[in-house]
Amino acid sequence: MSPFNFDATVQAQYDWPSPFALIDSTLRKTLFTAGATTSMDGFVRIAAALGAAGVREESININWGGGASPMPREAALVQAVAARDFGFRLNVYADTLLSDGENYQQVGMTETVDQLHEWGVRTFAPGIVPAPSAAARSRQYRDLERFFEYLRELGCDATITLANVGRRDFDDLVAACNVAVELGARRLDLMDSTSSLGPEAMKLFVRTFRERLVEDVPITMHVHDDFGLGTATAIAAATAGASPDVSVSGMSYRAGFAALEEVVLGLEVLYGVDTGIHVEQLTSLAQLVASESSVGLPPLKPVVGGYAHLKHMPGDVIAAITGGPDVFPPVSSCVSPAVVGGRQEWVWDSLTTDRMAEVLLQSLGLEADAEEIAFVRTALDDAVTAVTSYPRWLTSWEASRVAEESLALYRRASAHA
Repeated sequence: MSPFNFDATVQAQYDWPSPFALIDSTLRKTLFTAGATTSMDGFVRIAAALGAAGVREESININWGGGASPMPREAALVQAVAARDFGFRLNVYADTLLSDGENYQQVGMTETVDQLHEWGVRTFAPGIVPAPSAAARSRQYRDLERFFEYLRELGCDATITLANVGRRDFDDLVAACNVAVELGARRLDLMDSTSSLGPEAMKLFVRTFRERLVEDVPITMHVHDDFGLGTATAIAAATAGASPDVSVSGMSYRAGFAALEEVVLGLEVLYGVDTGIHVEQLTSLAQLVASESSVGLPPLKPVVGGYAHLKHMPGDVIAAITGGPDVFPPVSSCVSPAVVGGRQEWVWDSLTTDRMAEVLLQSLGLEADAEEIAFVRTALDDAVTAVTSYPRWLTSWEASRVAEESLALYRRASAHA
C-alpha cells in the first residue's frame, strides 16, 4: 500500500468510532433480495458463519404492515436466529414498536415486545419517523418513554432506527435522537435509505450530527450502492465516527448495499482499522451466501468475485506458473488471495506469448525448442478460438492438457517426416 495512506496529515482527518462496532445486515438484506431461494436452515448456516467470522452485531426486521400478524418469512427468520447463540447481539426492528403519534397499527408496542421477547429477542429497535404535527410528536415521545419503561421492566435494551436521514429535517432528527438518548437508547442506527449523501457530504453530516447529540452514544450508518458509492460512503461515515452497516456481497434490493467484504478489507488494508472481522473468511462467507440464496457472485465483484484473483495477462500467468498458486505479483495485485481466503488461478486467454508456452511446458517437465514452443502456443490459441461461449479461455488444467498433447503430436509428425 502507498505510504500516503498513513501520512499524518491524512490520518489527522479521521475520527473513528470508539469502539469500532460494525453492524451486519446480511440476514435481513438477503431476505429482501428479490428471487433469493434461501431456506430457514440456510439462514441459520449463514448466521453461524457470520458469527464465526467475527460479526458481533446483527440487525433484522419484522413488519406487521397494519395487519394482525407479522410477515411469515420475517417472523420465521426472527425465531430461527433468536433461538440460538451465534456469538452476536441480535437487534430487531419492528414497525409496531412506535408509531408517528397519529397513525397507530392494530398491534401495539407491548404485544409486539411480548411476542418478540418470547422468541428470545433482547434488543429492540423502534423506528422514529417524522410526526405529522406537534401534537402527534408529543404523543410519539410519550409512547417512546413508555416503550423504554416497559423494556426496563423486562431487563432488555433498545437501539433506535432512523430512515432517510439525509432528506429529513435535520433539527427534528437531532431532537428526536436526543429524546431517545436521554431515555436510554444504547445506539442510534442512521439510514441514508435512498443514497442522498455523497461521501464528502456524509462526513459533514455525521460530524454535525454527533456534535448536536446530548451524549456521545454509538451511531451507525446504513447506505446503498445506487451510484456505485456504497463502500466509499460507508467508509466516509466511519472516518467521521459512525460504524458502517454492511451485508455480505452487498445483498439487498435495488442496486445493493455496502458490501461487508469491501468495507472490511478497505478499512483493514487502506486505513489500518481493526474491524474485528476475520478477513481470511471473507471469500468462504460470500460463497456461502451465494450458494444458500442462489444469487451468484458477479465475476468482477471486488474482493470475492471470480476475477479478483484470476490471472490471464502474460506476465501474470508466467509468475503464477513459476511461483505457484500462492505467488503474489505486486505489479498486478494489491492483496494476496490468501488474505481473504481466496486462491489465485490462471487461464490461457487470447493474449499470449511464446514465453508463456515455454514456461507452461517447463512446468510440466517438458523442454522444447523454439519451433516446438511456437507450435504449442498456436495449438493453445486455436483451442481458445474454438471456444464459442463465455468464458472464452482454457483453464490451467485444460491448457496443460493441450500443451502436452500438441507437443506430442508435433514430435510424432516430425519423427515421421
